[in-house]
Amino acid sequence: MRSATIEPITAWDTSAVAKFANGSADVLVLERRLLDHFGPAVQAGRVHEYLTRVRRRNVAFEVRAGLSELQIKSRELAADIASLLTTFLDQFDLEEAKLRVEITRTQPCPNFHCDNVHVRLVTTYFGPTTEYQYTGESTTHVAPLCGLVFLKGHRHTTHGDTVHHRSPEVPAGEKRLCVAIDY
Repeated sequence: MRSATIEPITAWDTSAVAKFANGSADVLVLERRLLDHFGPAVQAGRVHEYLTRVRRRNVAFEVRAGLSELQIKSRELAADIASLLTTFLDQFDLEEAKLRVEITRTQPCPNFHCDNVHVRLVTTYFGPTTEYQYTGESTTHVAPLCGLVFLKGHRHTTHGDTVHHRSPEVPAGEKRLCVAIDY
């Protein structure tokens, strides 16, 4: 059931994420408050992908570096991505994770697939959001804007290959700002 009020990242549901990580579900979607005022910053930003490995001690630096490469100036966005990254590291007891911050005008992954990771967290701040399907079904589900989409990959011990995801099609002339964190 969808909630009328979406909580900020500080309300990350550690229990739900732990249940997902230890359970048989291959996807978990958590809604949160909308951060929907980044349109002008994204439209002015550079179409580019920033990809790096991030350690606990350099989370803020790498997030600022990524947004700088994309030419996005937003302290709120930087703080939110840093919070996501730190919470992800804490949740999965990691010292390091892979971060991708991307502005795109295209659909980089048009086919439904599963990644070769343990867990990937995807959130879209602006533009069309991640799409996913359950194996054997034709219904395409669309993640909520700013929602947290956790996906198990092939490397996860309880991965059941029950959900595949893809990047959405980006309408002509529009952009999408997406962040992915994985290990």
